[in-house]
Amino acid sequence: MPGEKMVLHSHPHWWFFWKQVAGGVVVLVLLALWAAVGDGFFNDVMKIVFLIGLLVWLLNVAYQYVQWRTTQFAVTSERVAFQSGVIRRSGVSIPLNRVNNVNFDQSIIARMLDNGVVTVESAGETGDSVFENIPNPERVRSLIFAQVEADEQADSERDAAALAKILKDQNPQQSGSEHSPQERLKQLDDLHAQGLVTDEEFDSKRREILGEL
Repeated sequence: MPGEKMVLHSHPHWWFFWKQVAGGVVVLVLLALWAAVGDGFFNDVMKIVFLIGLLVWLLNVAYQYVQWRTTQFAVTSERVAFQSGVIRRSGVSIPLNRVNNVNFDQSIIARMLDNGVVTVESAGETGDSVFENIPNPERVRSLIFAQVEADEQADSERDAAALAKILKDQNPQQSGSEHSPQERLKQLDDLHAQGLVTDEEFDSKRREILGEL
C-alpha cells in the first residue's frame, strides 16, 4: 500500500521440503536395488518400479516448490501478512494496532534448524493466527513487537497533532498568541467535557501542560 514499508519478507523454512528429501532417499534405495538385481525378470520389475517412483518424486518436488514459492510471510510498517496457495489462494492480514501478543515455539530439532512456529494473538474475529515453518522465529517475534511499538508511537504523534489542531480551532481569535498553561488546561477540560478528546488524550496532554508549570 502507498506509504507502507516492507520490514521482513520470507518464504517457509527449507524444512518445508522434508518429505521430498525423504522421498529422494527412497528413490535412491530403489536405484540401488535395481543395480543390485541381475538380469532377468526381477531386473525388469525393479526398473519399472524405479522409473515410476522417480517420476512421482519429480512431480511432487515440482509441485511442492511452487507451493513454497507462493507461500509468503511478511511484516510491514502497517501489518503482519501471510498468503499461500497455487490455484486456490488464501491469506490473512493483521493490522499492527490489533496485535495483542506474539509467541513462538521451537522443539529441540527446530532450534537446531533455526525453524519454528509463530503465533500472533490479535483482537477481532480472526483470533490467534498460527504460522508454521518460519525461519528464525525469535527474530520475527522481536521485529513484530518493534513495529507494533513504532505504530503506537506514530498514532500518539498523530493524536497529539490532532489535539493541537482542535485547541487552535476552538480559539481562532487567539491563534497568533501564546496561551498560558492555565488557559490551555481550561481549554483541555472544556474539550474533554464536550467529548471531543478521549480519556487517554486528555491524560497525556494534561501531563504535558502540567510539566510546563
